[in-house]
Amino acid sequence: MRYIILTICVLLFNGGLYSQTDNVSLSFGGGLNSLAYELDCCGKKSSDFGFSMKLGYEHFFNPKEGISTGLMMCCFKTSTSLNYLQTIDNAVDEDNNTYTHRTYFNGLKETQKQTMLIIPAEFVYRFSLSGKIELWLSGGLFGGFALKSDFKTEKGNLETRRFYYKQNLEVYGDYPMHGLYTESDFSGKNSFKPVLGGIFEPNFLVRLNEKVDLKCGFYFLYSFTAQNKQDFERLYDPDGKNYHGFLNSQLIGKTHPMLTGFLLGINYTF
Repeated sequence: MRYIILTICVLLFNGGLYSQTDNVSLSFGGGLNSLAYELDCCGKKSSDFGFSMKLGYEHFFNPKEGISTGLMMCCFKTSTSLNYLQTIDNAVDEDNNTYTHRTYFNGLKETQKQTMLIIPAEFVYRFSLSGKIELWLSGGLFGGFALKSDFKTEKGNLETRRFYYKQNLEVYGDYPMHGLYTESDFSGKNSFKPVLGGIFEPNFLVRLNEKVDLKCGFYFLYSFTAQNKQDFERLYDPDGKNYHGFLNSQLIGKTHPMLTGFLLGINYTF
């Protein structure tokens, strides 16, 4: 019995080895690369076109089934326009009077940019559509690592005011020494942790010659885990004039990168 099992295993291994192929590809493209988060009814969010590049590797065990991995670089750009009132109660002025510190965000537009490295691990199944065209369906998991993430305000402003409840009086104006001022230019960096998500890629390959194919297709990615690394803060700290950035503030929930786009490139079989 052991001899029969060993013989079957050897035959299967040899047959699999005979039909194994390896492929490498380099693709470029882009799409709607978005940092997905929920607004707390305080602004309007928009996502812009983002660039993507992928170096892929596929190993096929037989003519139809294989596995895929590689390196994918994606650039995100998301913008948010804020119309919001932030309040800090029980502040004390120079005369020991209690007031509420108000920060008005007047159409302040913040743009968030991020560059992410994605490492996928996928199962691949391919279909032959004709003598020169194949359809590859790939799906699995990916790990994402933010290489660079920053933010910058582009237009609008924030204005600080004091509101005294006892007098029903709001004080404002250009008095920086008293914490009353208008600011508009802020920039900084976001600190994110790695994410785990799902990926699905349908690709069409057109045979150019025995070794080279034209590869074109789409990608769909969504992170199951959130990127946010630190506890959420106020959007603006008036004491130190620290603008923390929208993705680090209490105005949103968790941030989940989401990508939908296309790639076009060359595939090489060896």
